[in-house]
Amino acid sequence: MKGFLGLTMTMITLVSSITADASTLTRELNIDHGDTFVLPVSAPQYYRGTITSDQPLHSLVVTNHHGKIEKELVSSGDTEAEIFWFASEKGNYTFHIQPEFHKQTHIQFNLHTLPLKKNQFVSPKQELISPLLLETQHKLTQGLSFAEEHFWQIIQKKGAPLIEKAPNGNVLLTFLYHGNVNNVRVLGAPYEGHAHLSLLEGSSIWFKTYEVPEETLFSYRIAPNVPQLDDDNSTEQRRAVLATAQPDPLNHNALFGSRDGLFGAASTVQLDKAPSHLYDRTMGNPKGQITDYQYTSKRLNNTRKISLYQPNPHYHLEADAPLLMVFDGDSYLTKIPTPTILDNLIATGQIPPIRAVFINTPTPSLRAKELTPNEPYADFLANELKPWLCHAHHLCPDASNTILTGSSFGGLASMYIAFKHPEQFGKVLSQSGSFWWSPDTQASPHTHQDNWMANEFAQAPHKAIDIYMNAGIFETNPAFASILETNQDLYKILKYKGYNVEFEEVASGHDYLSWRVMLAKGLITLFNQKKK
Repeated sequence: MKGFLGLTMTMITLVSSITADASTLTRELNIDHGDTFVLPVSAPQYYRGTITSDQPLHSLVVTNHHGKIEKELVSSGDTEAEIFWFASEKGNYTFHIQPEFHKQTHIQFNLHTLPLKKNQFVSPKQELISPLLLETQHKLTQGLSFAEEHFWQIIQKKGAPLIEKAPNGNVLLTFLYHGNVNNVRVLGAPYEGHAHLSLLEGSSIWFKTYEVPEETLFSYRIAPNVPQLDDDNSTEQRRAVLATAQPDPLNHNALFGSRDGLFGAASTVQLDKAPSHLYDRTMGNPKGQITDYQYTSKRLNNTRKISLYQPNPHYHLEADAPLLMVFDGDSYLTKIPTPTILDNLIATGQIPPIRAVFINTPTPSLRAKELTPNEPYADFLANELKPWLCHAHHLCPDASNTILTGSSFGGLASMYIAFKHPEQFGKVLSQSGSFWWSPDTQASPHTHQDNWMANEFAQAPHKAIDIYMNAGIFETNPAFASILETNQDLYKILKYKGYNVEFEEVASGHDYLSWRVMLAKGLITLFNQKKK
Protein backbone atom coordinates (compact mmCIF):
# COMPACT_ATOMS: atom_id res chain seq x y z
CA MET A 1 0.00 0.00 0.00
CA LYS A 2 2.90 2.36 -0.69
CA GLY A 3 0.82 4.54 -3.01
CA PHE A 4 -1.93 4.97 -0.44
CA LEU A 5 0.41 5.81 2.40
CA GLY A 6 2.40 8.26 0.32
CA LEU A 7 -0.71 10.08 -0.82
CA THR A 8 -2.09 10.04 2.71
CA MET A 9 0.97 11.75 4.19
CA THR A 10 0.90 14.39 1.45
CA MET A 11 -2.77 14.94 2.04
CA ILE A 12 -2.31 15.37 5.79
CA THR A 13 0.41 17.96 5.29
CA LEU A 14 -1.56 20.01 2.78
CA VAL A 15 -4.91 19.81 4.57
CA SER A 16 -3.42 21.02 7.82
CA SER A 17 -1.91 24.00 6.01
CA ILE A 18 -5.17 25.22 4.46
CA THR A 19 -5.54 28.88 5.34
CA ALA A 20 -8.54 31.10 6.03
CA ASP A 21 -8.73 32.20 2.39
CA ALA A 22 -10.58 28.93 1.63
CA SER A 23 -7.76 27.55 -0.56
CA THR A 24 -8.57 24.27 -2.23
CA LEU A 25 -6.96 20.87 -1.77
CA THR A 26 -7.24 18.16 -4.43
CA ARG A 27 -5.72 14.73 -3.87
CA GLU A 28 -6.28 11.23 -5.26
CA LEU A 29 -6.10 7.81 -3.61
CA ASN A 30 -5.91 4.29 -5.01
CA ILE A 31 -7.05 1.53 -2.66
CA ASP A 32 -8.29 -2.02 -3.04
CA HIS A 33 -9.64 -2.65 0.46
CA GLY A 34 -10.67 -0.74 3.58
CA ASP A 35 -8.15 1.88 4.68
CA THR A 36 -7.74 4.97 6.86
CA PHE A 37 -5.91 8.25 7.05
CA VAL A 38 -5.60 10.87 9.79
CA LEU A 39 -6.35 14.58 9.46
CA PRO A 40 -5.00 16.86 12.21
CA VAL A 41 -7.21 19.89 12.93
CA SER A 42 -5.63 22.72 14.95
CA ALA A 43 -8.85 24.74 15.51
CA PRO A 44 -12.56 24.45 14.73
CA GLN A 45 -12.87 24.22 10.94
CA TYR A 46 -15.73 23.96 8.47
CA TYR A 47 -14.86 21.72 5.51
CA ARG A 48 -16.63 21.80 2.15
CA GLY A 49 -15.93 19.84 -0.96
CA THR A 50 -16.62 16.66 -2.88
CA ILE A 51 -15.66 12.99 -2.95
CA THR A 52 -15.74 10.98 -6.17
CA SER A 53 -14.71 7.40 -6.90
CA ASP A 54 -14.71 5.15 -9.94
CA GLN A 55 -16.23 2.26 -7.95
CA PRO A 56 -19.15 2.26 -5.50
CA LEU A 57 -18.18 2.93 -1.89
CA HIS A 58 -19.61 0.93 1.00
CA SER A 59 -18.87 3.63 3.56
CA LEU A 60 -16.74 6.63 4.33
CA VAL A 61 -16.91 7.95 7.88
CA VAL A 62 -14.92 10.38 10.02
CA THR A 63 -14.15 9.54 13.66
CA ASN A 64 -12.70 11.77 16.40
CA HIS A 65 -9.78 10.96 18.72
CA HIS A 66 -12.19 9.00 20.98
CA GLY A 67 -13.11 6.72 18.08
CA LYS A 68 -16.67 8.12 17.94
CA ILE A 69 -18.20 8.64 14.50
CA GLU A 70 -18.39 12.37 13.77
CA LYS A 71 -19.76 12.25 10.23
CA GLU A 72 -20.91 9.68 7.65
CA LEU A 73 -19.89 11.19 4.33
CA VAL A 74 -21.35 8.82 1.71
CA SER A 75 -24.37 6.61 1.27
CA SER A 76 -23.68 2.95 0.62
CA GLY A 77 -23.25 2.31 -3.11
CA ASP A 78 -22.53 5.93 -4.03
CA THR A 79 -19.66 7.00 -6.26
CA GLU A 80 -19.82 10.68 -5.31
CA ALA A 81 -20.84 12.88 -2.42
CA GLU A 82 -20.77 16.51 -1.39
CA ILE A 83 -18.98 17.28 1.89
CA PHE A 84 -20.45 19.45 4.65
CA TRP A 85 -18.36 18.74 7.75
CA PHE A 86 -17.78 20.85 10.86
CA ALA A 87 -14.79 19.79 12.96
CA SER A 88 -15.89 21.55 16.15
CA GLU A 89 -12.79 20.76 18.22
CA LYS A 90 -9.08 20.58 17.51
CA GLY A 91 -7.54 17.12 17.38
CA ASN A 92 -6.88 14.20 15.06
CA TYR A 93 -9.76 12.99 12.91
CA THR A 94 -9.61 9.67 11.08
CA PHE A 95 -11.19 9.00 7.67
CA HIS A 96 -12.29 5.36 7.28
CA ILE A 97 -12.80 4.31 3.64
CA GLN A 98 -14.46 1.03 2.67
CA PRO A 99 -15.06 0.20 -1.02
CA GLU A 100 -18.20 -1.76 -1.79
CA PHE A 101 -16.21 -4.33 -3.75
CA HIS A 102 -12.65 -5.53 -3.03
CA LYS A 103 -11.19 -4.20 -6.25
CA GLN A 104 -8.95 -1.32 -7.22
CA THR A 105 -10.81 1.91 -6.44
CA HIS A 106 -9.71 5.39 -7.48
CA ILE A 107 -10.93 8.10 -5.07
CA GLN A 108 -10.58 11.84 -5.44
CA PHE A 109 -10.99 14.32 -2.57
CA ASN A 110 -11.57 18.04 -3.14
CA LEU A 111 -11.64 19.89 0.19
CA HIS A 112 -11.53 23.48 1.29
CA THR A 113 -12.27 25.35 4.49
CA LEU A 114 -14.58 28.33 4.84
CA PRO A 115 -13.75 31.04 7.39
CA LEU A 116 -16.03 31.29 10.43
CA LYS A 117 -17.36 34.18 12.48
CA LYS A 118 -15.73 34.69 15.86
CA ASN A 119 -19.17 34.83 17.50
CA GLN A 120 -21.11 31.67 16.68
CA PHE A 121 -24.10 32.41 18.95
CA VAL A 122 -27.48 32.89 17.21
CA SER A 123 -30.81 33.19 19.09
CA PRO A 124 -33.43 35.33 17.32
CA LYS A 125 -36.27 36.95 19.26
CA GLN A 126 -39.46 34.91 19.04
CA GLU A 127 -42.91 35.26 20.52
CA LEU A 128 -43.85 32.59 23.03
CA ILE A 129 -47.17 30.96 22.09
CA SER A 130 -46.74 27.47 23.58
CA PRO A 131 -48.78 27.23 26.80
CA LEU A 132 -46.21 24.95 28.46
CA LEU A 133 -43.32 27.25 27.55
CA LEU A 134 -45.25 30.31 28.76
CA GLU A 135 -45.88 28.57 32.07
CA THR A 136 -42.23 27.55 32.33
CA GLN A 137 -41.02 31.07 31.56
CA HIS A 138 -43.36 32.51 34.22
CA LYS A 139 -41.98 30.11 36.83
CA LEU A 140 -38.39 30.91 35.85
CA THR A 141 -38.98 34.66 36.24
CA GLN A 142 -40.36 33.92 39.71
CA GLY A 143 -37.06 32.27 40.58
CA LEU A 144 -38.51 28.75 40.81
CA SER A 145 -35.39 26.69 40.12
CA PHE A 146 -37.29 23.43 39.49
CA ALA A 147 -39.24 24.90 36.52
CA GLU A 148 -36.82 23.83 33.81
CA GLU A 149 -36.27 20.37 35.28
CA HIS A 150 -40.05 19.90 35.41
CA PHE A 151 -40.34 21.00 31.78
CA TRP A 152 -37.78 18.46 30.59
CA GLN A 153 -39.44 15.71 32.63
CA ILE A 154 -42.65 16.35 30.67
CA ILE A 155 -40.80 16.33 27.32
CA GLN A 156 -38.91 13.16 28.25
CA LYS A 157 -42.26 11.47 28.76
CA LYS A 158 -44.16 12.92 25.79
CA GLY A 159 -41.30 13.32 23.32
CA ALA A 160 -40.66 16.13 20.88
CA PRO A 161 -41.86 18.10 19.09
CA LEU A 162 -44.20 19.34 21.81
CA ILE A 163 -47.80 19.01 20.58
CA GLU A 164 -50.48 21.32 22.04
CA LYS A 165 -53.96 22.34 20.93
CA ALA A 166 -54.44 25.79 19.42
CA PRO A 167 -57.65 27.72 20.22
CA ASN A 168 -58.85 27.49 16.59
CA GLY A 169 -58.61 23.70 16.39
CA ASN A 170 -55.16 23.62 14.80
CA VAL A 171 -52.07 22.30 16.55
CA LEU A 172 -49.18 24.18 18.15
CA LEU A 173 -46.05 22.25 17.27
CA THR A 174 -42.85 23.23 19.12
CA PHE A 175 -39.39 21.99 18.11
CA LEU A 176 -37.04 21.69 21.09
CA TYR A 177 -33.38 21.14 21.85
CA HIS A 178 -31.72 20.68 25.24
CA GLY A 179 -28.08 21.65 25.56
CA ASN A 180 -25.34 24.21 25.98
CA VAL A 181 -24.78 25.10 22.31
CA ASN A 182 -24.23 28.24 20.21
CA ASN A 183 -27.20 27.86 17.89
CA VAL A 184 -29.78 25.32 16.75
CA ARG A 185 -31.61 24.98 13.46
CA VAL A 186 -34.36 22.69 12.28
CA LEU A 187 -34.15 21.31 8.73
CA GLY A 188 -37.63 20.50 7.43
CA ALA A 189 -39.53 23.14 9.40
CA PRO A 190 -43.11 23.86 8.25
CA TYR A 191 -43.38 26.81 5.84
CA GLU A 192 -39.71 27.83 6.24
CA GLY A 193 -37.71 24.68 5.48
CA HIS A 194 -34.79 25.95 7.58
CA ALA A 195 -35.41 27.82 10.82
CA HIS A 196 -33.49 29.00 13.88
CA LEU A 197 -34.55 27.88 17.33
CA SER A 198 -34.30 30.45 20.13
CA LEU A 199 -32.94 30.10 23.64
CA LEU A 200 -35.47 30.69 26.40
CA GLU A 201 -33.89 33.26 28.70
CA GLY A 202 -32.44 31.83 31.89
CA SER A 203 -32.61 28.22 30.67
CA SER A 204 -31.09 25.65 28.31
CA ILE A 205 -34.38 25.32 26.39
CA TRP A 206 -34.10 26.00 22.66
CA PHE A 207 -37.51 26.30 20.95
CA LYS A 208 -39.47 27.24 17.82
CA THR A 209 -43.29 26.97 17.61
CA TYR A 210 -45.54 26.67 14.54
CA GLU A 211 -49.29 26.45 14.13
CA VAL A 212 -50.13 23.58 11.78
CA PRO A 213 -53.23 21.60 10.67
CA GLU A 214 -54.24 18.36 12.39
CA GLU A 215 -53.46 16.50 9.13
CA THR A 216 -49.76 17.34 9.29
CA LEU A 217 -47.17 14.75 8.24
CA PHE A 218 -43.46 15.43 7.71
CA SER A 219 -39.89 14.45 8.54
CA TYR A 220 -37.18 16.75 9.89
CA ARG A 221 -33.71 16.92 11.45
CA ILE A 222 -32.21 19.03 14.22
CA ALA A 223 -28.87 20.80 13.65
CA PRO A 224 -27.01 22.13 16.74
CA ASN A 225 -23.93 24.35 16.36
CA VAL A 226 -24.40 25.06 12.67
CA PRO A 227 -21.17 26.78 11.53
CA GLN A 228 -21.73 30.52 11.09
CA LEU A 229 -19.79 31.69 8.05
CA ASP A 230 -17.76 34.87 7.94
CA ASP A 231 -18.96 35.98 4.51
CA ASP A 232 -22.45 36.96 3.35
CA ASN A 233 -23.09 34.04 1.00
CA SER A 234 -26.68 33.27 2.00
CA THR A 235 -26.88 30.11 -0.11
CA GLU A 236 -23.72 28.63 1.42
CA GLN A 237 -24.87 29.59 4.92
CA ARG A 238 -28.25 27.97 4.33
CA ARG A 239 -26.57 24.75 3.20
CA ALA A 240 -24.25 24.74 6.21
CA VAL A 241 -27.11 23.20 8.21
CA LEU A 242 -26.15 19.90 6.54
CA ALA A 243 -22.88 19.87 8.47
CA THR A 244 -24.55 19.06 11.82
CA ALA A 245 -28.09 17.91 10.93
CA GLN A 246 -29.17 14.76 12.80
CA PRO A 247 -32.32 13.01 14.05
CA ASP A 248 -34.03 14.77 16.94
CA PRO A 249 -32.72 13.11 20.15
CA LEU A 250 -35.99 14.03 21.92
CA ASN A 251 -38.31 12.46 19.32
CA HIS A 252 -39.72 9.04 20.30
CA ASN A 253 -41.08 8.10 16.85
CA ALA A 254 -39.42 5.63 14.50
CA LEU A 255 -36.74 7.14 12.25
CA PHE A 256 -37.31 7.63 8.54
CA GLY A 257 -34.54 6.73 6.09
CA SER A 258 -31.06 5.30 6.50
CA ARG A 259 -28.38 6.79 8.73
CA ASP A 260 -25.62 7.06 6.15
CA GLY A 261 -24.86 9.76 3.62
CA LEU A 262 -25.54 13.48 3.30
CA PHE A 263 -29.19 13.55 4.36
CA GLY A 264 -29.22 10.51 6.62
CA ALA A 265 -32.06 9.42 8.88
CA ALA A 266 -34.77 11.85 9.95
CA SER A 267 -37.27 12.14 12.77
CA THR A 268 -40.97 12.13 11.96
CA VAL A 269 -44.21 13.87 12.88
CA GLN A 270 -47.58 12.34 12.03
CA LEU A 271 -50.56 14.01 13.67
CA ASP A 272 -53.83 12.21 14.37
CA LYS A 273 -55.60 13.16 11.13
CA ALA A 274 -52.59 12.75 8.80
CA PRO A 275 -52.95 10.55 5.68
CA SER A 276 -52.68 6.82 6.35
CA HIS A 277 -49.60 4.69 5.63
CA LEU A 278 -51.89 1.72 4.92
CA TYR A 279 -50.45 0.71 1.54
CA ASP A 280 -46.72 1.16 2.19
CA ARG A 281 -46.60 -1.60 4.79
CA THR A 282 -46.45 -5.34 4.26
CA MET A 283 -49.99 -6.75 4.31
CA GLY A 284 -49.24 -10.38 3.44
CA ASN A 285 -50.19 -9.95 -0.22
CA PRO A 286 -48.43 -11.76 -3.11
CA LYS A 287 -45.04 -10.09 -3.68
CA GLY A 288 -43.60 -8.99 -6.96
CA GLN A 289 -39.96 -9.28 -8.01
CA ILE A 290 -37.27 -6.64 -8.64
CA THR A 291 -34.45 -7.20 -11.16
CA ASP A 292 -31.58 -4.75 -11.69
CA TYR A 293 -29.95 -3.94 -15.02
CA GLN A 294 -27.22 -1.63 -16.35
CA TYR A 295 -28.54 0.24 -19.38
CA THR A 296 -26.22 2.09 -21.77
CA SER A 297 -27.82 4.88 -23.77
CA LYS A 298 -26.52 5.66 -27.25
CA ARG A 299 -28.53 8.88 -27.26
CA LEU A 300 -26.98 10.19 -24.01
CA ASN A 301 -23.68 8.30 -24.17
CA ASN A 302 -23.85 7.09 -20.57
CA THR A 303 -24.78 4.09 -18.46
CA ARG A 304 -27.31 3.96 -15.63
CA LYS A 305 -28.92 1.48 -13.28
CA ILE A 306 -32.55 0.63 -13.91
CA SER A 307 -34.72 -1.79 -11.97
CA LEU A 308 -37.77 -3.69 -13.24
CA TYR A 309 -40.72 -4.64 -11.04
CA GLN A 310 -42.84 -7.57 -12.15
CA PRO A 311 -45.94 -8.35 -10.06
CA ASN A 312 -46.35 -11.78 -8.56
CA PRO A 313 -46.83 -14.55 -11.19
CA HIS A 314 -50.28 -15.05 -9.61
CA TYR A 315 -51.36 -12.18 -11.88
CA HIS A 316 -51.31 -12.84 -15.61
CA LEU A 317 -50.13 -9.81 -17.56
CA GLU A 318 -50.10 -9.24 -21.30
CA ALA A 319 -47.36 -7.21 -22.99
CA ASP A 320 -49.65 -4.14 -23.12
CA ALA A 321 -50.36 -4.12 -19.35
CA PRO A 322 -49.89 -0.75 -17.57
CA LEU A 323 -46.33 0.43 -16.93
CA LEU A 324 -45.17 2.87 -14.25
CA MET A 325 -41.92 4.68 -15.09
CA VAL A 326 -40.28 6.17 -11.99
CA PHE A 327 -37.55 8.81 -11.78
CA ASP A 328 -35.00 8.76 -8.91
CA GLY A 329 -35.42 5.01 -9.02
CA ASP A 330 -33.37 3.97 -5.99
CA SER A 331 -35.12 6.52 -3.78
CA TYR A 332 -38.46 5.03 -4.85
CA LEU A 333 -37.18 1.60 -3.84
CA THR A 334 -35.83 2.66 -0.42
CA LYS A 335 -37.32 5.89 0.92
CA ILE A 336 -40.56 4.95 -0.82
CA PRO A 337 -41.27 1.19 -0.81
CA THR A 338 -42.94 1.31 -4.21
CA PRO A 339 -42.94 -2.48 -4.82
CA THR A 340 -44.81 -3.02 -1.54
CA ILE A 341 -47.28 -0.25 -2.45
CA LEU A 342 -47.88 -1.85 -5.85
CA ASP A 343 -48.25 -5.32 -4.30
CA ASN A 344 -50.96 -3.99 -1.98
CA LEU A 345 -52.81 -1.86 -4.51
CA ILE A 346 -52.93 -4.73 -6.99
CA ALA A 347 -54.06 -7.28 -4.40
CA THR A 348 -56.86 -5.05 -3.09
CA GLY A 349 -58.09 -4.18 -6.58
CA GLN A 350 -57.33 -0.47 -6.25
CA ILE A 351 -55.34 -0.57 -9.50
CA PRO A 352 -54.95 -3.21 -12.24
CA PRO A 353 -51.85 -5.44 -12.26
CA ILE A 354 -48.99 -3.18 -13.30
CA ARG A 355 -45.29 -3.33 -14.04
CA ALA A 356 -42.76 -0.66 -13.11
CA VAL A 357 -39.32 0.52 -14.20
CA PHE A 358 -37.17 2.53 -11.79
CA ILE A 359 -34.78 4.88 -13.59
CA ASN A 360 -31.66 6.41 -12.02
CA THR A 361 -29.28 9.08 -13.20
CA PRO A 362 -25.73 7.84 -13.89
CA THR A 363 -24.44 10.00 -11.00
CA PRO A 364 -26.22 12.30 -8.51
CA SER A 365 -24.52 15.35 -10.01
CA LEU A 366 -26.28 14.69 -13.36
CA ARG A 367 -29.75 14.74 -11.79
CA ALA A 368 -30.40 18.46 -12.28
CA LYS A 369 -29.19 18.24 -15.89
CA GLU A 370 -31.27 15.20 -16.86
CA LEU A 371 -34.51 15.87 -14.99
CA THR A 372 -34.95 19.52 -15.89
CA PRO A 373 -36.61 20.03 -19.29
CA ASN A 374 -34.34 19.08 -22.17
CA GLU A 375 -35.05 17.37 -25.46
CA PRO A 376 -32.18 14.82 -25.45
CA TYR A 377 -33.39 13.19 -22.21
CA ALA A 378 -37.03 13.27 -23.31
CA ASP A 379 -36.02 11.69 -26.62
CA PHE A 380 -33.97 9.04 -24.77
CA LEU A 381 -36.99 8.04 -22.70
CA ALA A 382 -39.52 8.07 -25.55
CA ASN A 383 -37.51 6.70 -28.45
CA GLU A 384 -34.80 4.59 -26.85
CA LEU A 385 -35.66 3.30 -23.36
CA LYS A 386 -39.35 2.60 -23.90
CA PRO A 387 -38.78 0.71 -27.20
CA TRP A 388 -36.00 -1.28 -25.49
CA LEU A 389 -38.38 -2.25 -22.68
CA CYS A 390 -40.78 -3.59 -25.30
CA HIS A 391 -38.21 -5.45 -27.41
CA ALA A 392 -36.06 -6.82 -24.58
CA HIS A 393 -38.66 -7.39 -21.83
CA HIS A 394 -42.05 -7.45 -23.60
CA LEU A 395 -43.29 -4.36 -21.75
CA CYS A 396 -45.28 -2.74 -24.57
CA PRO A 397 -48.07 -0.53 -23.17
CA ASP A 398 -49.70 2.18 -25.26
CA ALA A 399 -49.56 5.79 -24.11
CA SER A 400 -52.79 5.60 -22.10
CA ASN A 401 -51.29 2.80 -19.99
CA THR A 402 -47.86 4.44 -19.45
CA ILE A 403 -47.46 6.56 -16.31
CA LEU A 404 -44.51 8.86 -15.62
CA THR A 405 -43.93 9.71 -11.98
CA GLY A 406 -41.44 11.43 -9.74
CA SER A 407 -41.04 14.11 -7.10
CA SER A 408 -39.40 17.54 -7.19
CA PHE A 409 -37.33 17.59 -10.42
CA GLY A 410 -38.82 14.13 -11.07
CA GLY A 411 -42.31 15.65 -11.06
CA LEU A 412 -41.14 18.36 -13.45
CA ALA A 413 -39.56 15.76 -15.74
CA SER A 414 -42.74 13.66 -15.74
CA MET A 415 -44.86 16.64 -16.83
CA TYR A 416 -42.41 17.91 -19.45
CA ILE A 417 -41.69 14.55 -21.08
CA ALA A 418 -45.40 13.67 -21.33
CA PHE A 419 -46.00 17.15 -22.79
CA LYS A 420 -43.28 16.55 -25.43
CA HIS A 421 -44.26 12.93 -26.15
CA PRO A 422 -47.96 12.33 -25.44
CA GLU A 423 -47.86 9.60 -28.07
CA GLN A 424 -45.75 7.55 -25.61
CA PHE A 425 -46.76 8.80 -22.14
CA GLY A 426 -50.42 9.41 -21.41
CA LYS A 427 -50.47 9.68 -17.62
CA VAL A 428 -48.50 11.87 -15.19
CA LEU A 429 -48.21 11.53 -11.41
CA SER A 430 -46.30 14.59 -10.21
CA GLN A 431 -45.38 15.06 -6.55
CA SER A 432 -44.13 18.50 -5.46
CA GLY A 433 -43.08 19.19 -9.04
CA SER A 434 -40.39 21.87 -9.34
CA PHE A 435 -42.44 24.10 -11.63
CA TRP A 436 -40.51 27.15 -10.43
CA TRP A 437 -37.87 26.07 -12.94
CA SER A 438 -37.43 27.93 -16.20
CA PRO A 439 -34.65 28.11 -18.81
CA ASP A 440 -33.67 31.45 -17.23
CA THR A 441 -33.34 30.05 -13.69
CA GLN A 442 -29.58 29.48 -13.88
CA ALA A 443 -28.94 33.02 -15.11
CA SER A 444 -31.03 34.55 -12.28
CA PRO A 445 -31.38 31.82 -9.63
CA HIS A 446 -32.83 33.99 -6.84
CA THR A 447 -35.43 35.98 -8.77
CA HIS A 448 -39.06 35.21 -9.50
CA GLN A 449 -39.58 33.57 -12.90
CA ASP A 450 -42.73 33.09 -14.93
CA ASN A 451 -44.23 29.62 -14.66
CA TRP A 452 -42.50 28.22 -17.73
CA MET A 453 -44.25 24.83 -17.67
CA ALA A 454 -47.68 26.47 -17.28
CA ASN A 455 -46.92 28.78 -20.20
CA GLU A 456 -45.93 25.81 -22.37
CA PHE A 457 -49.29 24.14 -21.73
CA ALA A 458 -51.17 27.42 -22.18
CA GLN A 459 -49.69 28.04 -25.63
CA ALA A 460 -49.96 24.48 -26.98
CA PRO A 461 -52.94 22.53 -28.33
CA HIS A 462 -54.62 20.14 -25.86
CA LYS A 463 -52.76 16.84 -25.50
CA ALA A 464 -54.13 13.43 -24.46
CA ILE A 465 -52.62 13.34 -20.95
CA ASP A 466 -54.33 12.47 -17.65
CA ILE A 467 -52.69 14.17 -14.68
CA TYR A 468 -52.55 13.83 -10.91
CA MET A 469 -50.55 16.42 -8.93
CA ASN A 470 -49.90 17.09 -5.28
CA ALA A 471 -47.85 19.62 -3.34
CA GLY A 472 -47.30 20.44 0.32
CA ILE A 473 -48.88 23.48 1.96
CA PHE A 474 -45.54 24.03 3.73
CA GLU A 475 -43.67 24.33 0.40
CA THR A 476 -43.85 28.12 0.24
CA ASN A 477 -40.23 29.22 0.68
CA PRO A 478 -38.19 30.64 -0.84
CA ALA A 479 -40.90 32.90 -2.27
CA PHE A 480 -39.24 33.14 -5.71
CA ALA A 481 -39.42 29.33 -6.03
CA SER A 482 -42.61 28.38 -4.18
CA ILE A 483 -43.48 24.77 -4.98
CA LEU A 484 -47.05 25.27 -3.73
CA GLU A 485 -47.75 28.44 -5.70
CA THR A 486 -46.28 27.19 -8.97
CA ASN A 487 -48.22 23.92 -8.71
CA GLN A 488 -51.41 25.89 -8.07
CA ASP A 489 -50.72 28.07 -11.12
CA LEU A 490 -50.06 25.09 -13.38
CA TYR A 491 -53.21 23.34 -12.14
CA LYS A 492 -55.34 26.39 -13.04
CA ILE A 493 -53.92 26.45 -16.56
CA LEU A 494 -54.49 22.71 -17.00
CA LYS A 495 -58.10 23.03 -15.86
CA TYR A 496 -58.65 26.00 -18.16
CA LYS A 497 -57.24 24.02 -21.10
CA GLY A 498 -59.62 21.13 -20.36
CA TYR A 499 -57.16 18.55 -19.07
CA ASN A 500 -58.32 15.62 -16.99
CA VAL A 501 -56.37 16.73 -13.90
CA GLU A 502 -56.66 16.46 -10.12
CA PHE A 503 -54.57 18.40 -7.60
CA GLU A 504 -54.23 17.84 -3.86
CA GLU A 505 -52.64 20.07 -1.25
CA VAL A 506 -51.07 18.04 1.54
CA ALA A 507 -50.17 19.25 5.06
CA SER A 508 -46.50 18.47 4.52
CA GLY A 509 -43.31 19.80 2.96
CA HIS A 510 -40.77 18.72 0.34
CA ASP A 511 -40.64 15.31 1.89
CA TYR A 512 -40.35 11.64 0.93
CA LEU A 513 -42.42 10.73 4.00
CA SER A 514 -45.38 12.49 2.42
CA TRP A 515 -44.61 11.32 -1.11
CA ARG A 516 -44.66 7.66 -0.06
CA VAL A 517 -48.23 8.08 1.25
CA MET A 518 -49.46 10.16 -1.68
CA LEU A 519 -47.97 7.85 -4.34
CA ALA A 520 -50.70 5.32 -3.59
CA LYS A 521 -53.36 8.05 -3.67
CA GLY A 522 -52.09 9.27 -7.02
CA LEU A 523 -52.11 5.83 -8.63
CA ILE A 524 -55.63 5.11 -7.38
CA THR A 525 -56.76 8.47 -8.74
CA LEU A 526 -55.21 7.99 -12.18
CA PHE A 527 -56.74 4.56 -12.66
CA ASN A 528 -60.18 5.71 -11.51
CA GLN A 529 -60.43 9.17 -13.09
CA LYS A 530 -63.65 9.75 -14.98
CA LYS A 531 -62.99 10.93 -18.50
CA LYS A 532 -64.51 14.26 -19.48
